[in-house]
Amino acid sequence: MRKRFTIEDVARLAGVGKVTVSYVLNGRAQQARISQETCDRVLIAAKELEYRPSAVARSLVSKRADAVSLVFQFGEYFSAGSSFINEVMRGVCEACVAADLNLVLHTRSFKSPVEEAHALMDGRADGALILRDYGDPMVEQLVARGYPVVLFFTRSSDGSVDFVDADNFSGGRLATQHLLDLGHERIGMVRGSKGSVASNDRIAGYHAALSECGITPKLNDLIEADVPDDVSCDFVNWVRETGITGLVCWSDDVAFRCMHALSSAGFSLPDDLSIVGFDSSEACDRCNPPLTSVRQPIYEMGYAAARKLIAKIRSEADATSPSIYPLTLDVRGSTLAAKQSSSMKRTS
Repeated sequence: MRKRFTIEDVARLAGVGKVTVSYVLNGRAQQARISQETCDRVLIAAKELEYRPSAVARSLVSKRADAVSLVFQFGEYFSAGSSFINEVMRGVCEACVAADLNLVLHTRSFKSPVEEAHALMDGRADGALILRDYGDPMVEQLVARGYPVVLFFTRSSDGSVDFVDADNFSGGRLATQHLLDLGHERIGMVRGSKGSVASNDRIAGYHAALSECGITPKLNDLIEADVPDDVSCDFVNWVRETGITGLVCWSDDVAFRCMHALSSAGFSLPDDLSIVGFDSSEACDRCNPPLTSVRQPIYEMGYAAARKLIAKIRSEADATSPSIYPLTLDVRGSTLAAKQSSSMKRTS
């Protein structure tokens, strides 16, 4: 393996001290009154050894890493192949490229929130863009230490923490109202984790739409599936037992898995069940039937959140779009007017 030369090696070859080498290579030779002849010797030595200054060492001096961290609930999310994550990454990456910053993916697991916060603040990134559940203790640690943080697709109980999110309450109500307008009265919902701000707000919107129509949902009309892999045969049994004719899913990725599970079990969609997703990703047009979904501007929100964090790090005025984005509904082929008697009640 080829040796990586250090600043000590350059200093030794040039016959000067390490401080002199540092001044020359950082463009501060004139400030330190270093002669041109000494500068030339340092530059020739550095070129001969093919020396490159350590980015970590340089960041310790400048107190800037020119990088931001991206933090999800779990490191596995980066490799999930999710349509949502793909759009998030596209928006965040484009903002970082435009700002000439590196993007650091936070994938390690830690024993405690304090240990994780210390790792994020170790100097390799200037701030963190975070999607975590409500009240995440690691986020609280970072905020308490004054580390630049912007939450996106989530929020904090601390009103001082910057965030970019969607109007998830209106989105949940919009999805449910669409099914009600089609004549569905027994409407179920697949929710996310109990700590998810987005899922909880969408559930509140779902309940509000039903209440406005004088419908009280039954306790078992909600089932949890935080990620697509949580959708199992229990889900199909739940659909049969409840007799729902309409279903709101808290994300497109979960909705796709629900559609696959139902089709595999012999259900005809949307004849037996109308389904509404959430995100309206491009994949909605490629599934069968195409998925009706609440449109969330994921790319735009990812880009805006990254820009908000960059402005915070650089002490610039934040000229990005608002913190809360409105939502619309894209009606496709997965929803249909309710029948008087649904074939959903069959048991085969």
